[in-house]
Amino acid sequence: MKLIAIKDLKQPRYFKRRLQTEKELLLTSDGNPVAILLNVESAEDPENILQSVRDARSRMALSRVREAARAADTSAMSLAEINREISATRQSRKSRR
Repeated sequence: MKLIAIKDLKQPRYFKRRLQTEKELLLTSDGNPVAILLNVESAEDPENILQSVRDARSRMALSRVREAARAADTSAMSLAEINREISATRQSRKSRR
């Protein structure tokens, strides 16, 4: 994915041309990623594209949670163990109030 700096947004023609050519750009500020820009063709529905991105993010988040569970060796917990852990956490939160 090609990079584009926030300051380049001040040059709309250059920015639009780059986006049409590259199809997707990573917007950076001081070298740090802040957004992904996607070219939208006239026949495409932007809402469908956004929903696809949201779905992909959800799948990525679920994968991270599953990986963290495997790393913490909690992926093999029984339902009873999970429920005990939830109850203990809720009790500790109540006592902090």
